[in-house]
Amino acid sequence: MMNNLDYNIFKAIEQDKKLTEIYLGYQPFEWFFTKAKYSATCTEAVEFTLFDKTICGLLNIEEALSFEQIGEVLGFNVEDNPLKNKYKDLAESEILREALQSLEEFDMITTGDTSYSYCQLTDIGKEYFQKGKKFKVHTNKRFELYFDNTNNDHSIAKENFEFLKSVNTEENSINSRINYEDEQLLKSFSENQIPEIYNVEKMNSFKDSVLIEKEHKSATLYAVFLVDAISGKYRTLVYEEYSKSINEYFSSYLNENRINADNLFFQILQKYSFYQNPTSDDYSYREELIKSQKEIERIIAENKNISEKIAKNINQLEFIEPFMFIDKLDTIIKNSENEVWLMFNKVSGLLIETLSKIIIDIKDKYLFIYLPVSVDLETELEEFKSKVSETLNSYLIIGNIDEFNVITENSNNTSIYKKEIFPLEINKKSIKYQFVKKYSNVDIKEHIDVFRRDFADEYVESISNEIDSLIAEKINSDDLSNYSIEEIEDIDFKIIPFNKVTEHDLILSEIKENKIALLNAVKNAKNEKIESFITSMLEELKSLELSEERKFKTLQSKINKEKEKFKEIESGLFLELEKKFLLKEKEFELIKKRKSIIIDTNILIEEPKIIDIIGSLQNIIFSAKVIDELDGLKNRSETKEKAQEAIREIRKHQKNRNISFNTSKVDNLPDDLNKKSPDNMILSVALQYQKRNPILLTNDKGLQIKAEMLEIPAKTITELTSLLSLSKRNRTNNRKKR
Repeated sequence: MMNNLDYNIFKAIEQDKKLTEIYLGYQPFEWFFTKAKYSATCTEAVEFTLFDKTICGLLNIEEALSFEQIGEVLGFNVEDNPLKNKYKDLAESEILREALQSLEEFDMITTGDTSYSYCQLTDIGKEYFQKGKKFKVHTNKRFELYFDNTNNDHSIAKENFEFLKSVNTEENSINSRINYEDEQLLKSFSENQIPEIYNVEKMNSFKDSVLIEKEHKSATLYAVFLVDAISGKYRTLVYEEYSKSINEYFSSYLNENRINADNLFFQILQKYSFYQNPTSDDYSYREELIKSQKEIERIIAENKNISEKIAKNINQLEFIEPFMFIDKLDTIIKNSENEVWLMFNKVSGLLIETLSKIIIDIKDKYLFIYLPVSVDLETELEEFKSKVSETLNSYLIIGNIDEFNVITENSNNTSIYKKEIFPLEINKKSIKYQFVKKYSNVDIKEHIDVFRRDFADEYVESISNEIDSLIAEKINSDDLSNYSIEEIEDIDFKIIPFNKVTEHDLILSEIKENKIALLNAVKNAKNEKIESFITSMLEELKSLELSEERKFKTLQSKINKEKEKFKEIESGLFLELEKKFLLKEKEFELIKKRKSIIIDTNILIEEPKIIDIIGSLQNIIFSAKVIDELDGLKNRSETKEKAQEAIREIRKHQKNRNISFNTSKVDNLPDDLNKKSPDNMILSVALQYQKRNPILLTNDKGLQIKAEMLEIPAKTITELTSLLSLSKRNRTNNRKKR
């Protein structure tokens, strides 16, 4: 069975490995190296500053110069002499003094005294000036160097071995071949390992090196062997455990030293049995591997949706290496539908770890897992069992498992993955290699039914008890409305796969009945809470003044939050409330904007001077039907006087810019309204002003209801005058603020 090291190696070679290459395994081998500590006299080159170059340049021309003379040449005010109009600049004086002190510390100049009465280049100073650098000498400076005892290429030994996991070893024939005190040998590769101490170009160097101590070490590396299933040839890579990667340096060494590689490969082959007398049919898998490799290369060449397409391709492979199968198991499961049956006849820590991730990540299908008993992994299996019990879609049976089977479903196509032995040719001989082979369109319903009964017998009773406890706990709750319907719907999610197992019909039907009862109780509790909330909101809305827009916005926010809280319930319960709030919102909008007021006949009979009451700030619309009705009402004794006065007022104002007349367009009325009704004709005129803040002014209750159904605000004279008064106050207040 694949272990963690196998898996890590497989992940490291995955990008480089072709599908036609088979990972045969790994063989550990030792690599020897030495870490040595030294002490030496080190010379460090320091770049000249601009001051260094300038001062040394002056002293190289002049035999000697004083502090003041150097300052004068540099244009620094370093001398106090009022008679000559010279005044010391303390900052400039300090800068020059520090520059001279630095040169003195490097033994580049000699000075007469602390006042720098004369400054002169030393022989070392002249030498350094020619080189353009100054040099610090560090005595007894310590450093470390690494030696490659196996390959004798020390230049990159530090890079390869500094962080390599290793153990100390005794001196042996391999690590004793090197003279660790040969300074010339040290300098031959020091520039690669310690460039800060030894660098020819930068003039950093060391001498008189002393070996303080050395540690001989060995590191375990892993020779990884890939066999080309077509040609039968193998290639070698070397895996390094610390970085969890393939190391090119070590790999190159083994490939150049074929005897070593062949010896390691021979040890790998000892783990496999030879396949006797293979036929051409036994190698049929080769064609599938070549075909799959070409498809992968095509996907990569297209460079579009590579991950998605490769995942799909993996699901279509007929022959899969066991290592790849475990690595891609999550992809195979994700590409499946509904249910996956996972039966393993061998178990490892890696398999348990892989399955643990899968049951956490995959929640949209049922996973049935068989694992064998393992004394060595007893604790890990118990922990995994506990993790499975915390999921809603995973099941586990630990027992005596004889076969490896993984069963998936896709569009009514059942596939089964089985392990089978095939010949793998290497150097004209064939070994037995175990592929995972996929069989598609198999009819194994009877086997699945048996597996399902196994899991039903294992789980139904315990799941039933859990569900009964949950239902009892919730049904006795003080407030059932707090439970989500989705939560109740899923309460029996884990037992659904066993609904068709007839042996457990009684238990399953009881669960179903109890769930429905709880579901209805929760829905009723939610409905009651919603109705209570809606009633309270309508009461608040009814008492809301048009001056309380901020309070209105707060109520709207409260409704939205409550609606979100009960989003699982039919949203129609909120429709009536939302409609009322929409009308109220339009009233607030009406306050802020110029209105289009469509006047009904009964308003003109009640108040013939309604045009004067409304004023010139609003648009007033008369429908032809209203004029027609007034003409008829002037012939009735009880309405004659009011109708005639109303007609005079309309005639008097008809040329005003805010007065307009319009005819009905009954086609814009809903089909279920009588298109010959006078009220509906007036309503059709109001509908023509839908986008211009309409208000239908009428005392007719029936017409008011119809208008509001069509989202046209309807007002009486009292309501309108209140609205216009508030609007006027708002405009006045805004002018005052400005």
